[in-house]
Amino acid sequence: MIFALAVLVRNIKSVMELSANFVQIVQDAVLDPSSNSAIALFVSSFLNELVAIFPFAVVLAGQLFFLKDPFSIALIAKLLVFVAIPVGIGSSLGVLPVYVITYFGGKPAINKLQKYLRFSWQDVEKVNSRFRGQWYDEILFLLLRTIPVMPSLPLSIAAGVMRMKFLRYFFLSILGLVIRMILTLLVVGIGMEGLSQL
Repeated sequence: MIFALAVLVRNIKSVMELSANFVQIVQDAVLDPSSNSAIALFVSSFLNELVAIFPFAVVLAGQLFFLKDPFSIALIAKLLVFVAIPVGIGSSLGVLPVYVITYFGGKPAINKLQKYLRFSWQDVEKVNSRFRGQWYDEILFLLLRTIPVMPSLPLSIAAGVMRMKFLRYFFLSILGLVIRMILTLLVVGIGMEGLSQL
């Protein structure tokens, strides 16, 4: 019994250390972006979208609360190149499997995978009701992709069910997710700069 308790405590300690290391890695990737951090953010955003864990853009932007230097144009440019673009591309690749499944599987695939996807066919119909089959559907898709708190899964499923062309879907997803990331970083960064002036 004591041995099992000691193993449990050691495992909890290991998880806590791993969590602290992850937080430090994410913080370093945002506060001091580089090509190495871009690769880590690319992989992390891909995995996050693949399993839809949490709003990645908000978590990354939240690291700007720990920014000691002023929020400058040079930092914004680095955040665009080393954070927003890798996150946008990684996230776009992460949502591709859902798009492909719904593109080829449609309603039967959604009904079969409902418990894993955490939404139903009715949720897809709600998102699809926003699209009318007109020229502006792609603009609406892009705008919805840029909203930081909008989950990617329902939108990817709607695009698959509507059979949006792959290259358009992929390009608009990358563009929308890059814009989402940079907008979130700008809002938090400018907000923090404003708060520091008080």
